[in-house]
Amino acid sequence: MTVLFADVKGSMELLADRDPEEARKILDPLLERMMNAVHRYEGTVNQVMGDGIMALFGAPLAHEDHAVRACYAALRMQDAVRRYSDELRRAQGVEMQIRVGLNSGDVVVRSVGSDLRMDYSAVGHTTNLAARMEQLATPGSIRLTAGTLHLAEGMVHVTPLGPVPVKGVSEPVEVFELTGAGAARSRLEAAARRGLTRFVGRDAEMDQLRRAAEEIRRGRGQLVAVVGEPGVGKSRLYHEFIHSHHTHGWLILESGSVSYGKAAAYLPLADLLRAYFKIESRDDVRAIRAKVTGNLLTLDEALKEAVPHLLWLLDALPEDSPLLALDPADRRRRTLAAIKTVLLRESQVQPLLIVFEDLHWIDSETQAFLDALVDGLPGVSILLAMNYRPEYRHG
Repeated sequence: MTVLFADVKGSMELLADRDPEEARKILDPLLERMMNAVHRYEGTVNQVMGDGIMALFGAPLAHEDHAVRACYAALRMQDAVRRYSDELRRAQGVEMQIRVGLNSGDVVVRSVGSDLRMDYSAVGHTTNLAARMEQLATPGSIRLTAGTLHLAEGMVHVTPLGPVPVKGVSEPVEVFELTGAGAARSRLEAAARRGLTRFVGRDAEMDQLRRAAEEIRRGRGQLVAVVGEPGVGKSRLYHEFIHSHHTHGWLILESGSVSYGKAAAYLPLADLLRAYFKIESRDDVRAIRAKVTGNLLTLDEALKEAVPHLLWLLDALPEDSPLLALDPADRRRRTLAAIKTVLLRESQVQPLLIVFEDLHWIDSETQAFLDALVDGLPGVSILLAMNYRPEYRHG
């Protein structure tokens, strides 16, 4: 599992001249933002310690990607606190910064409580080292160990800080500063950047994909699904097909569900739209609006009505848009229909390969969209390729 510690550096000094009630009004919203970041990635906040928290990823809920979740939670936490600090500075002249520490390894987890309340406590070297990472971090930064980096490598950006003496540890510890999320969206993509092994033993499956591609060229939409246990090569198969000559001249859009995304509606759809409109992480709201509007009107001026629906999904809709006044169910229905309309229209210009990975983690809104898109496949040049584990059940 991965253990996270986070606290406000120098909070007592910052709030020393304020009465306790006023100090709590400043500190509580900050702690809430920190805990929300943990919960966003399905971590467990097992301790709240005055001006800080301790959280666990991988227990009591087991997650195979606990280190990645913890890193993303730490980044989200820093971003949320940074925005809250900006608000405080403008309103009260107070600035707040947090420091975060992460470490991964074996942890002894025990339940503490009674019949009415049950808490989880984590003890051991892994927990102590995570606390040391927090203490080493400068305000506004995130420090992690090599153990955490090894499990999240390729999915995050770090700056090596070298071996650092740590109290309670006989040898210096390799420490890294977490600076951002990596460009890779999956472990396969991260591995591809380092170099993949030779692809063998999948001739029959590649032949099926090749035949599906031939049907697309005849204007007959196709649905392909690959089912298998983790690690059997579902993503690698699509990777090889995407980079083969069979998809030359196609528009390829890739998206997928993430293990922490079931509670986040539309997350894979938003990723799909970012790929389609070539939206980058540095693009601000104005740039997103320009890309969406410009691309849609260039494709077909009749798609003008789809613009606000797509902007809403990308969190770039103007606050005074009439779309926000719609009934949520009606807005949902229109938004899913707008995405489908855009993709069907694009398929008249060039063949589309749309890859949705890891349907076993799909949210209900994205599932509803895929159901609608499948209904529209006959007679269009779209190959919809999906993969999932055996436990996936539609609906």
